[in-house]
Amino acid sequence: MKFNKDAPRYRAGHGELIGGTGGITRMCPAGDFLEIYKIDKTFRIYTPETLDPKETDPNMPCMSKPVADIGSANKIVARVFIQSSEAVKNTPLKASINKDDILRCMHRCKELLLICDDKNISVRKEVERICEMIRKSELQKEGRHYVDFPQVEKLEERCAEFLRNAKNVNQTLAELMNVFYKTTFDGPRFDKIVVWAKRELKHNKGFIQYIEQNKLGLKRIVDLRNAQEHPKKAKKLIVENFVLQPGNKIAPPLWCISGEKSALIHREMKEIIDFLIAISEGVLLNCVMDNIESSFPFIVREVANTALDQQCPIKYFVEPNLQAFLGKTKK
Repeated sequence: MKFNKDAPRYRAGHGELIGGTGGITRMCPAGDFLEIYKIDKTFRIYTPETLDPKETDPNMPCMSKPVADIGSANKIVARVFIQSSEAVKNTPLKASINKDDILRCMHRCKELLLICDDKNISVRKEVERICEMIRKSELQKEGRHYVDFPQVEKLEERCAEFLRNAKNVNQTLAELMNVFYKTTFDGPRFDKIVVWAKRELKHNKGFIQYIEQNKLGLKRIVDLRNAQEHPKKAKKLIVENFVLQPGNKIAPPLWCISGEKSALIHREMKEIIDFLIAISEGVLLNCVMDNIESSFPFIVREVANTALDQQCPIKYFVEPNLQAFLGKTKK
């Protein structure tokens, strides 16, 4: 402590968070800041220690700011970050594991997936709008010529940004493994992680099986991004906007890797997001359960979809196994 303990920077602060609906639903540390949620708004609070780590100003205040018009009711926010924060906070992990580094990884996954979701929503809305025009026969036609044939604007750019961020989720999950196991994975190569797990995690066959079952889904994302970012003659990403086909048929936007089957872009984007939400929480929960240091057993409790709290739809909770405790007590 550089200044007198009574210096303003060391005193408790207070302030009102303006905007959003209702009160605060969750508060989660994310390394260098505290993220605070209402159901439809996200704020960040930065302390004097973060803003002035060298302690140059005894009067250094805190700072809060709104950062997103979504909050704890958002599925990505709730299940990728808040759920992870709760799991990490409530478990006695091995002393060698840095909980702040875990939360930084999961916060990054959340941010990357929100970007992916934004791209998917914007593409889907454009596709739906144009499909509605087609359904209502509103396309302009002069004789045998379609005039100003509708297109999803900047489709290739949106696809590129979506895939870049989706691949970076894979990368961040590999970094999460490094935090838990002190490994040195330097890329989203879950095939290598499976090989490592079969050698080093023989005690946890469930985790090995989980990674192995999902490695092809993760590889698909990497392959799409690599085919777009580093196209080769035999393997490049082909993105097709709305196009007129023989028989006066109009095809919606499709993508594929050269020589492979095409898929609806907006539909596969949504499938990729849902997959990455599930794999993010799955890898985190498996890592947590494999690294709890306690003589008391813990379990992962799943909440039924019909029972989810809509203000913060967390699906999995890591908690002490009370049934085991009650069983021991009876004996």
